[in-house]
Amino acid sequence: MEWYPTPSYLLKRQVLLEELREIPGRQVLEIGCGAGDLLVELGRRGYRGIGIDISPEARQAARLRVGDGQVRVDDRVFEAVTEQFDLIIASEVIEHIADDCGFLRLIGDRLLPGGALLLTVPAHMSRWGANDDFSGHLRRYERAELATKVQQAGFTVRKLSSYGVPLYNLMKPLYDRAIAKSIDGSADLEQRTKQSSGMWLCPDRQRLFRLLFNNLTLWPFYQLQRLFYRTELGNGYVLAAQKNPDGGNSCND
Repeated sequence: MEWYPTPSYLLKRQVLLEELREIPGRQVLEIGCGAGDLLVELGRRGYRGIGIDISPEARQAARLRVGDGQVRVDDRVFEAVTEQFDLIIASEVIEHIADDCGFLRLIGDRLLPGGALLLTVPAHMSRWGANDDFSGHLRRYERAELATKVQQAGFTVRKLSSYGVPLYNLMKPLYDRAIAKSIDGSADLEQRTKQSSGMWLCPDRQRLFRLLFNNLTLWPFYQLQRLFYRTELGNGYVLAAQKNPDGGNSCND
């Protein structure tokens, strides 16, 4: 299965790669690895570890891209992973989880002391759209809400960036309109989560998107979005945090 990144993914990926420069290459777990794009980059940067995903199709695509190097694809669900890691990445994951704070505490249990967490989530419930319904989201986050939940789960927030301004803002309405016709009202949340896991939503436009949106054409937007990291204008957040040595308190709804 050939995979093509969307502009929104490339903008988010750029922020993640910036944060990875601050984290030495060690043992990593990526929860929700999708088609394996970030796993490939982690391997190039000297990380060792595994990627997992709820979708069998995503795991198959990721395994073909990653191969059998230092970073590999694992078929286990997150709860069955018992190893501890220096870094855990959960990109577009916790918005699918009913007990998101409990899930964050489980992530902390699988981090070594002082370990790092990289997290991405959709931002602002006011921007709920068809893509959220299609993907099986339960919520979108506000900055203070996300920071509080991560802190209560036992982490110190190091950086919290709003990404995607202005390109993602302009394209989100187009995403929502394009995906609205694909929503299956009979699919439950787990099925919708699986179908959204790193797979392409508009297969007839893959080659056009690759031509128009790549690291070269998006370079000016990578630089521009940096000006808005501390604002509330983006459609998503990237959070970098460190595990506290003494854990955290129970989350409050």
